[in-house]
Parts: sequence; structure tokens; C-alpha cells
Amino acid sequence: MAGDERRARVTSNGSRLISIDGVNAHALTHAARELAAANRRHRAGISQWGASGIFDELTFGEADAGTPSPRTLLLLYAADLAFRLRWEIRPSLDEGRLVIAAPYVGTAIALGQAAGLDARWLADLFHFAPPANELHVIDPAPARHVADRQGFVEFAWQRLDKRLGGLTRLQLMDRTRRHLRAIARRTGP
Repeated sequence: MAGDERRARVTSNGSRLISIDGVNAHALTHAARELAAANRRHRAGISQWGASGIFDELTFGEADAGTPSPRTLLLLYAADLAFRLRWEIRPSLDEGRLVIAAPYVGTAIALGQAAGLDARWLADLFHFAPPANELHVIDPAPARHVADRQGFVEFAWQRLDKRLGGLTRLQLMDRTRRHLRAIARRTGP
């Protein structure tokens, strides 16, 4: 996959968890599908954000509930990830399969840092998630491929635009990408 940074860890039972992180859902989905297709013999599966339906509920209830804060969005992402781990990721790993999480923890932490949340609080929030065996940081697709509400970063920007002090979507994506690259450098083998 062009434009990614990879970090790999070896597992003992043959199962692998691969994290595909980045700021653009189009690029993440494409990379995850490409990786799954290349690993068909390992019965690769893809776990994507929003699997629990929490964000659908937020969308429908937003008029009554108001605009969430960055901290609230990250708490909801953590709840969604806990659902994905319980119902998608861990069962597949227990079967010795390859699981591609697109996105996983890195994207959420990087977005939180870009929105001004404390790095230690974010690390504590996602401490429950097992580390990925591999981390792929995907460069964003060109701006014309940035879709509304398709990915977590895009969804968050739409919810937070008035709370981010005039930060544009592209500025938030750029800040998130910089934080994500720093995370990848720190977690490398």
C-alpha cells in the first residue's frame, strides 16, 4: 500500500490484528479491502467504526441532545470499539483469523490530540484495546474524495466544527494526520 507507515509485531497463535489508521474513510476503506483481498487464505475480515450503531443514534438524536464535545465523541468511539472487540475482533482472533480494524485506536487518539484533549487521558481511555500486530498509517486521498460523514474523522469534524475555534475540515485532518504519524513513530518495533 503506497503512502503508509508499517509497524509489525509477531503473534504466537497465527492470528493477527492489523490497524489501518488515517484521516480519510475513502482511503482507509480502500486500503482495508486491498489488504483483505491479498490475505483471503487467512480468512481476513474487516472491522469498521460505527459497528455498534452508537453514531447512528447520535445522528438521529442530535437535534434534541445538542452538539457533543470532543471528549464525548471519543468516549462514544471507545464504547463502539469495545463493541467491535467483543463481537467482531476478539472472536475472529480466537479463530486464528486476520482482522483488519479500519480505523482502530490510533485515529481516535490522534483526533483527540488534534482537538486539544490530553494525551494521557486518551491513552487511558483506550488502554482496554489490545495492541495491533501491525499498524498502517494511510495517507489521505485527495480532497475531492473527502466524503461527508463517511469516516470517523469526517463525522467528528461535522459535529465539532463550531467547537474547534474555526478550524476547517482540512486543518483538522492535517493536525490529526501529524499526530497519527507521531503515534506510529512511537509505537514502532
